[in-house]
Amino acid sequence: MPECHATATVNPCSMCMPMGAVFVFRGIEGCMPLFHGSQGCSTYMRLYLAHHFREPVDIASSALSEKGAVYGGAANLKQGLKNVIAGYGPLAVGIATTCLAETIGDDVPQIVREFRQEPQASCVTIFSVSTPSYKASHEAGYSAALSAVVRSLAERSKPNGKINLLLGSIVSPADVRYIKRLLCDWGIGHILLPDTSESFDAPLTKDFPRIPSGGTPLEAIRDAGNSVATISIGAWANGQGAGDYLQEEFDVPHNALPLPLGLEATDRFVGRLETLTCQPLPEEYEKERGRLLDTMVDAHKLMAGVRTCVYGDTEMVLGLSSLMKELGMSPQVLATGSSSPNFDRLASELAPGAKVMSGADFSQIQEEVEALDVELLVGPFTGRQTARAIELPLLRVGFPNHDRFGAARQLVLGYEGAGRLVDAMANALIDDRERRPS
Repeated sequence: MPECHATATVNPCSMCMPMGAVFVFRGIEGCMPLFHGSQGCSTYMRLYLAHHFREPVDIASSALSEKGAVYGGAANLKQGLKNVIAGYGPLAVGIATTCLAETIGDDVPQIVREFRQEPQASCVTIFSVSTPSYKASHEAGYSAALSAVVRSLAERSKPNGKINLLLGSIVSPADVRYIKRLLCDWGIGHILLPDTSESFDAPLTKDFPRIPSGGTPLEAIRDAGNSVATISIGAWANGQGAGDYLQEEFDVPHNALPLPLGLEATDRFVGRLETLTCQPLPEEYEKERGRLLDTMVDAHKLMAGVRTCVYGDTEMVLGLSSLMKELGMSPQVLATGSSSPNFDRLASELAPGAKVMSGADFSQIQEEVEALDVELLVGPFTGRQTARAIELPLLRVGFPNHDRFGAARQLVLGYEGAGRLVDAMANALIDDRERRPS
């Protein structure tokens, strides 16, 4: 049964809204994120993201102080925009609000309209999104920022024959590279947004750029209203406002799909592309599918009936749980820190009888894990205290991951990613059984 929301948060299973906005802004070519709020918010996000990706992450701040809190932050935001434009030379600036700016009631769109009269504004695209942390999680911030970007830029011109692919959930740069490679190998013209394949996992270079290379070009986003279709992946539970907007405003048909994580979900994604293009999946990826099936058969004896707890972002939890069911595993706890009625319904359908928890806290998750005799935890590193307390193996999957290397290169999507996950779960169980006294 779905778990009711906690009245107090002790150890949340999610992060704040502006964090999600940064993922979108960093996935746009030449875009610099700017937080309108206190400087500590920007510092915290930079540190958190740098630990996860092992990459420097610059986030500007309007640095609101006590004066701005009393008299409004318009002057700070305008000065912040001037400094960013002068110091970084961005093609775009993405503004996300923090709790302080939202609490004092700054009208950011109006401030941006006023700033557009400044000479510096002529060379840069500016978009903004409301992301108060007390309202929702980083997942909601991601979705809101993606929608704000598309709403700000998409425009009608001539048909382009392309397919929009919106990443409706936070995934790794390796996952983005895999999806891009699949589309290119298939010969599918596409607009993918956001593209963090390089901006969060850049190669080492002699001269470090002020803004990382890569990202979806602004012109491509403007052209998204002229595509033949939109597919949102990772938009199963929460929907995708950007895709809905393109359908309503530009008549671009929109399909919201789960993350292509596991066999059935990847088949759904591939099947939709085959329908849209009238072209079969390339042979190499058919072989990948066959290798995944072989891997699942090999691991079934070890993994069948294993009782698991899956936690983290809603779409990742649903995808992982679906893969576990395909392997014959038994998910007992499905938990997310986000609040999503659709997650409750979909998770209950995936794992009938399991404990489903949205808006969850790790103190609640630990109680359920102990009560339900769970054997394996799968989710971000934030569950490590629970794993240590009850001596369970933890496979780190998803965002954030601070205490292991390779988060930017963790592939979980597609047939190849599912095969890697099967191997990783099997090895986590073997390692745990070997370390326990016989």
